[in-house]
Amino acid sequence: MSEGPWPIVSLGELIAAIEAGASFRCRETPPETDEVGVAKVSAVSWGCYDENESKTCLNASRIDPSLLIQKGDFLISRANTVQLVGACVIAKRVTKQVMLSDKTLRIQFTDSSLKPWILHYLRSREGRNQIEALCTGNQESMRNISQKSIRQIQLPLAPAEERDRVICYLDQQLSSLQASVEIFGIIQAKLKQARASILKAAVEGRLVETEAELARRNATDYENAEALLQRSLAEKKRLFQEGQLQEGKRKTWKEPSRPECHDISSKPEGWIITSMEQIADVSGGLAKDSKITSGESLPYLRVANVQRGKLDLEHIKTITCPSEKVDGLLLKKGDVLLNEGGDRDKLGRGWVWNGEISRCIHQNHVFKARLALPAIQPMFISHYCNTLGETYFQNEGKQTTNLASISLAKVRALPISLPPASEQLRILEEIDRRFTVLDQVEATVTTSLTRCGMLRQAILKRAFEERLMPAA
Repeated sequence: MSEGPWPIVSLGELIAAIEAGASFRCRETPPETDEVGVAKVSAVSWGCYDENESKTCLNASRIDPSLLIQKGDFLISRANTVQLVGACVIAKRVTKQVMLSDKTLRIQFTDSSLKPWILHYLRSREGRNQIEALCTGNQESMRNISQKSIRQIQLPLAPAEERDRVICYLDQQLSSLQASVEIFGIIQAKLKQARASILKAAVEGRLVETEAELARRNATDYENAEALLQRSLAEKKRLFQEGQLQEGKRKTWKEPSRPECHDISSKPEGWIITSMEQIADVSGGLAKDSKITSGESLPYLRVANVQRGKLDLEHIKTITCPSEKVDGLLLKKGDVLLNEGGDRDKLGRGWVWNGEISRCIHQNHVFKARLALPAIQPMFISHYCNTLGETYFQNEGKQTTNLASISLAKVRALPISLPPASEQLRILEEIDRRFTVLDQVEATVTTSLTRCGMLRQAILKRAFEERLMPAA
């Protein structure tokens, strides 16, 4: 090894050019063979270039061959979360025509052999510390790093021969570590698939023995879903007559409609095909209006807070709500929340409100469904919306250039395959039991991945800071 410390240089001294992409009108799916795509930030976020993380450009006149990503390109994300902004890759596999987006930069270096050295350094803890210190933005969900800031990053620069030895050392150490990470990634994917399979079996009546089967085996009676539905309709009518329903402005009671078109061939015995409006009071939320200056300041849920199968309550905003609207908008424990808009895959996604925040309301892009009967389980309905209901929302949603949406009327008309009340409880108990096992496995995998990350940083630290590489 050479004597003395490696010289410290700025990244700008090694850069010949930085190329930025552009913003395009796109279809959300990846491009086909004869189409041109645009890279998402996720294409460079997870350690290697993934060309399938791309959208399809819909404006042929704006296709620019100079923006196409080529094999060997050094790519870096200029906008992402604080943990992922500045994520960089060297494109090793390129089979699709994908252009740089406005959030992805391509860096040309004065010496192309520097790419692996710079890549490893920017992924080290010291490199990440500089990136995170130089990025700007007030929200954790979106930070930016400018080209000027990228050029300011400082890094050690070893002589060429020593650089080659360090890179060889890193490739050997990190390749075996990456193999372990990939195995854990496969396990995580299988866990996700297992959860989806469990939920699908649950809402199709295949997870537990049906009430009809139990009753037949034990020679007992049971309340089927038809009887449960009739109780729900009677309760909805009562609530309407007492002025407690939020939906609509009707002055006279109108029986909620059953779905007109649905496949009942595989409906389990004792179940019934109903609609959301037959079992729940479905209503929209409060629209933001700068003219509203008086009222009560309340926390409110946005689309970003309502995820599929969970609520993200880390970043809750407040809104001024007119006093006369507060009571109708306040969330109650057991409300089923569903998203109205965003990307197409977000339509109808949601979860159950369990009173996590006192006096909380919801915006107009989040619907709430308040079930008429306690015997109908909110979590079962939410599981249904997030599984079989997803196809309905995808088919019935409307798509504009950059936004998809589902109407309140379509949410009310959602067909739901409803089991008897007792069966709903047993289904939820079995989901919990199986998910508990999966949670334990996932926790072990997460711990292992964390250790891999720590080991990766230790290897990079050894290479760049401690300089313990043996001489050739």
